[in-house]
Amino acid sequence: MHPILSAFIAGVIGGGLFTLLHLPLSWLLGSMVSVFLINKWTTFELAWPSYLRDLGLIIVGYAIGQSFSQKTMIEIFTQLPSMLTMTVAIIAFSMVLAYITSKMTGIGLSSTITGSIPGGLSQMVALGEEMKNIDLTVVTILQVIRLLSVIFVVPFMVFSPLLAGGGTGPGPAGRPFELPSFPLGFVLFFMIAIAAGFMARRIHLPTPTLLGPILVIGGFMVAELPVPHMPGLFIILAQLSLGIYFSFMMNFSSSKSMGKFILWSLFTSLCLLLGCVGLSFLLSRWHDVSFLTAFISMAPGGMAEMALVGQAVNADLSIITGYHLFRILFILFIIPAILKGLFKLSIFQKGNHD
Repeated sequence: MHPILSAFIAGVIGGGLFTLLHLPLSWLLGSMVSVFLINKWTTFELAWPSYLRDLGLIIVGYAIGQSFSQKTMIEIFTQLPSMLTMTVAIIAFSMVLAYITSKMTGIGLSSTITGSIPGGLSQMVALGEEMKNIDLTVVTILQVIRLLSVIFVVPFMVFSPLLAGGGTGPGPAGRPFELPSFPLGFVLFFMIAIAAGFMARRIHLPTPTLLGPILVIGGFMVAELPVPHMPGLFIILAQLSLGIYFSFMMNFSSSKSMGKFILWSLFTSLCLLLGCVGLSFLLSRWHDVSFLTAFISMAPGGMAEMALVGQAVNADLSIITGYHLFRILFILFIIPAILKGLFKLSIFQKGNHD
């Protein structure tokens, strides 16, 4: 059987099982767990190319773009000061946790800081490659553990009685299965979203296959043009695609000698999540947004994954996207200059060792 088809079948089995068990984000988490286990404990050859991941991101970007309107754009602009405040707070707390990790494991502080800042795996690894004395293995492990921790923990927190996310409705991915219809209008707009993803890549936007469709479909919505609804089946396929892709990141076989470091990475990831809970309380008091929306906006995961969580509980996707996008752009354009200046200090020069 073809490796891609094998991975898809494994993902469907895991997603279906998690759905039967009524677990949150069942198709994403279920496919991630099942593909990982099959890949780890069987001889089946599994594969999932990046273009299928990109297709899943385009679907999510389309769905996010549909949440925008003139009203939400005004709301996002009024929240720019709080976006800056919360982003700086999250980054500062991440650096404190990175310092603790460095002290407890003996790993260089510059490497733990680069790996701890929640700016996206690919962006932070690329940043690490540009700097001297950065251990890319450390950066990759820290980013992957944080991302996977958030993907697994946040849905269960959101759907728990504490946040009452389960009471807001199942969202498109939780509705009964229906065969989708494909009117010509939807096909046209979906092709436009795909083209937007490719154009965003050509001009080197961060996470282009997600951001391109958000900007274009969101632009149509702000202009009050009728954009056809994204079928629920497509959201399920996006969850499957991303879940299968993330399963291949859950491989720490090259880090068997770093058990203590991995445990500390997991611990600090959970501490960062708890810190984001506190910031969410402040944000929900600062602005007229629900705590659920505030928490998903603060969660240090990827924009696509948090958007899927927000969609499942009918949170405000435009606000969630605004905060995550602001953090990505801030880290992409501001943080490199700050880190390059910091890493010239003596405390970083002394700590650059494994």
